[in-house]
Amino acid sequence: MQLDHLAVDIIKKVAAEPGLTLRALCERLDLPQRNFYYRRKKIDDWLVHAGFSALRVDGHQGLSLQEQEVESILNHLASLDEQGYKLCSEERRNHLLLNIACSNLPLLTQQLSKLNNVSRNTTLDDLSTLKSALQEQHGLTLSVSKKEGYHITGGQLELRLCIHQMLQRSLKYAQAQVEIRVEQVLRKHLTEQGLCTDKVKSAIVFAIDQAESHLNCVFSDKDKRLLLYMMMFSLLDTLQGHYVEFTAAQINALRSQPECWAAASLNNCLSELLNIGEIAGNTLFLTLLLSVSKKIASTPGDSAEDKRLTSCIQRLVEQFQSLSGVYFSDVSNLVARLFSHLGPAIHRCLFNIKSENVLRDDVIQRYPLIFQLCQQAITELEAEYQVAFNDDELSYITISFAAWLDRKPETGEQAVLLVTEGGVSSTAILENQLRNLTVLPLDIRHLSYSKFMAQPMPAHTRLVVSSIALPREKLHGVHHVLVQHMLSANEKIQLRNVLESKNDNVLEHELVNALVAAAANYAPQMKEALHQDFSGIVQRYLHQASGGEALPQCRSLAGHLHGRVQYCAQTLEWRKAVRKAAKPLVDQRVITSDYAEGIIAHIEKSGLTMYLSPDVLLLHDAPPPGLAAPALALLKLKQPLQFDNGTHQVTPRLIIILVPAANLSHIPLLSALNDLISDDSMLQQMLKAASLQDVLAVLPD
Repeated sequence: MQLDHLAVDIIKKVAAEPGLTLRALCERLDLPQRNFYYRRKKIDDWLVHAGFSALRVDGHQGLSLQEQEVESILNHLASLDEQGYKLCSEERRNHLLLNIACSNLPLLTQQLSKLNNVSRNTTLDDLSTLKSALQEQHGLTLSVSKKEGYHITGGQLELRLCIHQMLQRSLKYAQAQVEIRVEQVLRKHLTEQGLCTDKVKSAIVFAIDQAESHLNCVFSDKDKRLLLYMMMFSLLDTLQGHYVEFTAAQINALRSQPECWAAASLNNCLSELLNIGEIAGNTLFLTLLLSVSKKIASTPGDSAEDKRLTSCIQRLVEQFQSLSGVYFSDVSNLVARLFSHLGPAIHRCLFNIKSENVLRDDVIQRYPLIFQLCQQAITELEAEYQVAFNDDELSYITISFAAWLDRKPETGEQAVLLVTEGGVSSTAILENQLRNLTVLPLDIRHLSYSKFMAQPMPAHTRLVVSSIALPREKLHGVHHVLVQHMLSANEKIQLRNVLESKNDNVLEHELVNALVAAAANYAPQMKEALHQDFSGIVQRYLHQASGGEALPQCRSLAGHLHGRVQYCAQTLEWRKAVRKAAKPLVDQRVITSDYAEGIIAHIEKSGLTMYLSPDVLLLHDAPPPGLAAPALALLKLKQPLQFDNGTHQVTPRLIIILVPAANLSHIPLLSALNDLISDDSMLQQMLKAASLQDVLAVLPD
């Protein structure tokens, strides 16, 4: 496998600077990342074919080659010019496609094998793959007759757009040999039509220059070459008696384009220069080609159509903000950025022109919630223009929103450390759940427990999520949430609050420690009490400073449980026990009966996962809407509960119902509960209590 000059430049740069990040590499080579991904497979194929290890690409350690192989790899690169060029499978299929599409007669298998200089079996495999791609992506059929050979049937517009997509991709990513092959095929078939190919090429280049003058624009060099080969193909197709049919909506859209007049002039110019008579039937297709070409320094004008699109994009942004709850400070520039993409995108969608995004799968995986919100927000624009956006187009829009979110510190990418001892699949499931929690971009790094313990905390870590308990001293004030691989509703709310909180717990932690250290100089014996008091004060201050409502003062467990403590001497079925424990909260209208039913449904579906110890259940569900402060209820049972699933080694005699608040003000309550459970003497008194009075006597004031 021979490499093109960009692939060679990539290998040389990685060899000279191992550990270079992908972003830095692409910036230094002035190479879009999508071009790197396309060349990576060719680089790996060439390295492995030459007996070397594949290119290593690591999100944290950068790009590198095997150190001991670098010198030999560079020596092999020096001899590239002496090697013959061997087409890869995609290049072989593209070559077959163009030859079959240009030929007015079917082509036999042996003829196609000779074109690519490969075996009959390889050709049959390539044709099978090509057949599937034509049918799935373009609605075309690769038909075959044993006596006559292969030919393509289907709509003429679909065929031309299929060739357009193939040429566009080839000119974007492939090396010079591809362009040479394309021109050779087109020249061969135009010559068979009795035309002088040099004269055809010169006439088309002149006509494109005239079109630029008519449209008062400049086409990019890549689009000029694409226009050249597509006009050669459409001219050949027209001379063979094939014409494109458009729908009424497509005709109206094309005739309203400023490119329509330029296309008509271009057609007339070609007719005169080539002396081939009337080819006016090609005008609308040439209009389409000109209208989908990118034009350098193109800016939106004051036309009614531009104003219509701008208004739709503004509503799109407003809808996204409403759905996500995140608001942009620089909406006008975001609208301008989206305008430059959505105008051509709507046109492409109307004609079902594919615009491949090689980063599509990465974008959907990295920003799943943004992608989903874009799918919902774009529906109004789709209805306005009567089009449907595919995933490639939506992923481009997703990138725009993600980039705008990353511009502000409070909505920028969050560094998350995921510490698990689960397998690859369970860890991937947990990561996917995290990415679906928030619209904010997340940079998630995986670590096993052993690696986490063996190395320092990665710099700029915003949150540590673990499925295994971690020592407090390793966390250094960073947010930490202990979860199961399948997140509960409350865990999801807690994680989202941490990720989207305007105040950082690290700042809170450092501020509390500084205040305690200063005050402890005067009263060292009160250090613990000061830490608790200062934590509450700082938490309330930071919450109010960020625009939130004032948090209620922390009360003791007894204060939160006032009128919500029960004792039951009867043997209860576990569902009845849960409902009974929640009843005081229902009676006081803190929650509705649905809250207890939600807890019961969770246990029935996922098993018993919420308990503080085998003797103590801590049950909770998502915060009810409009809840101002957290609440607790407690039920002491004389007889331990028995659950349906006998595998649980849990026989609780104490049920605590927690109703959390969305602002996380229930965290001090959890700390107080933890203190109660951690005190063996107090816990035993509670479990041995034989009356309501005994239970109340145990609770701290």
